[in-house]
Amino acid sequence: MATTIATAPSSSGTTVTAPPPKARRLPIVRWASILILLAALILLLAGRWLTPYDPNAQDLTTVFANPSLQHWLGTDDLGRDILSRMIAGGQATIAASLFAVLVALVLGLPVGIAAGYFGGWVDTILMRVVDAFLAFPAIVLAIGVTASMGIGLRNAMFAVGIVLAPAIARLARAQTLSVKEMTYVEAARSYGAKGFRGLILPHIVPNMIQPVIVQTSVIFGHAMLAEASLSFLQLGVQAPGSSWGSVLSRAYSFMSQAPLAILVPGIAIALMVFAANIMADEAQDWLDPKRRK
Repeated sequence: MATTIATAPSSSGTTVTAPPPKARRLPIVRWASILILLAALILLLAGRWLTPYDPNAQDLTTVFANPSLQHWLGTDDLGRDILSRMIAGGQATIAASLFAVLVALVLGLPVGIAAGYFGGWVDTILMRVVDAFLAFPAIVLAIGVTASMGIGLRNAMFAVGIVLAPAIARLARAQTLSVKEMTYVEAARSYGAKGFRGLILPHIVPNMIQPVIVQTSVIFGHAMLAEASLSFLQLGVQAPGSSWGSVLSRAYSFMSQAPLAILVPGIAIALMVFAANIMADEAQDWLDPKRRK
């Protein structure tokens, strides 16, 4: 069915077309995303106490067991309970992704604010460094940094944080350039406000941070995909530990014997990325008064 868009004559006599109404997101999508993120929070805080079995306990008599009342998601090639490994691995994956986001914010936010606020040669130097990082494919750069720092989940996610930081830096710079020209910032300068504590922290940061908060939700999803990629390449969590990426990597080698084992971590990662992106849109709607209307 066609949608009719209202038009109205302007003061100059031309016809002005009203913008189309904003498409409303289905409530079930919003609530599903909230439930997924609540489940992720529970995994993060209490994952180790929710596992029905020891996630690293091997039982070679139940190798590749089908889902049952004893093992709801079956077992892997070493007889380990997949549900237990998914719960423990979810805790590791979510914590590692949050760590990568924190690293990206700590590195990218100050660089972007400094470049936008000071401008001139400071902006030029900082942005050329950021452009140099953006010139490399993200996964290749993450692999290179991880290899130089040493294999392990913490180093891998620190590398991911470095890779994600340029996106935060560029967004923070753009927002700072816009906000620092606002009238209220000029008024604060006229009253003697200057420097980090006098001008940047109380007047610029609160008014430029909203898009960065939204972007944080987006890069959280990117961090989860990066963790899965690096653990799949054996650069993240090491045996016998588990993460969703390592469970996926292990299941890939035995995909023909136990196809369910590769579907479970893949679906979990996809749902978490989906929920993070939906919540990013919700945060943007909530923080932007124009979108709320």
